[in-house]
Amino acid sequence: MPRTRRLGVSALALLAVTATGCSAGSDGERSGPEDPTRLRVGALGNTTDNLNPLTTNGFADYIGVSHLYESLVELRDGEPVLRLAESIVPDATAESWTITLRDDVTFSDGSAIEATDVAYSLRLTADPTQSPNYASFFGDVDVDGIEVVDERTLVVPFTRPRGDFVSTILSFVSYVYPDGATQWEDAPVTSGPYTLVSYDAGERIVMEAREDYFDGTPEVTTLEVVVIDDPQARLNALKSGEIDVATRVDPVAAQAEADNDAIEIQQGGEADSLALGFEMNVNEAPFDDPDVRTAMKLAIDRQELVDVVFLGEGFVGNDLVGLGLPGYDASLPQREHDPQRAEELFAAAGVDAVDVRVAETTPGLQRATELLAEQLADVGVELRVETTDPASFYADYEVLLSTPFQTAYYVNRDAGAYLGSFTGSNGFFNVSGFAPEGYDESLRNAQALVDDDERDAAFAAVQQLVWNDGGTIIWGYQAVLNAQAAGLEGVYLTQAVPQFDAASF
Repeated sequence: MPRTRRLGVSALALLAVTATGCSAGSDGERSGPEDPTRLRVGALGNTTDNLNPLTTNGFADYIGVSHLYESLVELRDGEPVLRLAESIVPDATAESWTITLRDDVTFSDGSAIEATDVAYSLRLTADPTQSPNYASFFGDVDVDGIEVVDERTLVVPFTRPRGDFVSTILSFVSYVYPDGATQWEDAPVTSGPYTLVSYDAGERIVMEAREDYFDGTPEVTTLEVVVIDDPQARLNALKSGEIDVATRVDPVAAQAEADNDAIEIQQGGEADSLALGFEMNVNEAPFDDPDVRTAMKLAIDRQELVDVVFLGEGFVGNDLVGLGLPGYDASLPQREHDPQRAEELFAAAGVDAVDVRVAETTPGLQRATELLAEQLADVGVELRVETTDPASFYADYEVLLSTPFQTAYYVNRDAGAYLGSFTGSNGFFNVSGFAPEGYDESLRNAQALVDDDERDAAFAAVQQLVWNDGGTIIWGYQAVLNAQAAGLEGVYLTQAVPQFDAASF
């Protein structure tokens, strides 16, 4: 989720002088919180930071948006959990779904959240001119046909059956806004546990807890998100008492703090892990040659990357997102490291050098690239590295779509969400360009099935196509590592984004 300025050295120095909350001890290590109702979170920003939930791309803004707006459905431990919705039920063919709202939910201005608000929110999210990040998810929704039945009920029709409406679409994005809302950064009316106090794009977000939130008033009454782009700088800010939570810390740095009683390292579960890898664009040379794609997959020693980059605290990947989640095809054989075959395929294709675009958008990608360079050298291929600022890596979508080879990471998602988002002609983030003839039809057929087991089997067949011939390399799964002040409890993850509405010291 995207916007502008970065928190540089001078800003960090100012933060160190002015910060309240947790103070630093005489030895430079943090002491206890001065105000347990205030929480400061350090996170990566983006060169195009903004609080529009439909276009935001920076991790700091993701945190802000997820606390300002509540969803119909939320993912918890990989499973959909109803939030604002009381029920979401399909008809017999999954061509129409009925959503019924809870009767105790309100916006921050005190008005009731009603079906008209949900209808507006769905239409807005489905509009590609307003919601470039998410509109493709709602491409099969007949937005003009959405019918408001009463204050709490609406019917959502589809242009074709979608048995995965809840698991793939609403679980991924279903924020609810007031009917007609267009203001996101100047005192917006919110549906989540917090309201916006102030927003300085690329620097900080300050939010205040709602006393009328349906799930109870958060004990953290002031939540502040501070943009600190460098992972080590975030950890240092935590240790010195400038912030209370450092998101996405490096495994090596986290291990170094194992004996520091003043901070705790929180490790997310498999469902909220990050899939790390590389993307080969199947439409760009040399990766338009399937043999070159196969060679690259075989050249990578995945176990070495997991052992070195994750310090062994992770899982070997098999070129698919969704490990441990519903619909993941675990029957596929594990891709083996076969440098001899890789060398033969590269040589036959005349490939002796490739370029890769790299950014440390999550800790470990840079080190993984260094190891890949060594592994490719062993098979006679030079890896030429172009390092990019992580804050601008995702800013130019056209560059992402046209780069032949680049680092990538994905929040772990179930098969339906991953395949629909990152593959096929309609995938909004299909940076590999993988959409062979007949693929879209196979994916559509799988999405239409209402029975969970039948749908999983159909998704497995689609995953086999991706595994066999796609441009995605997933070499490992990394547990999300967040560092926080000792004594902080109640933090949980949803889609790898930390949530603080239940947190307390």
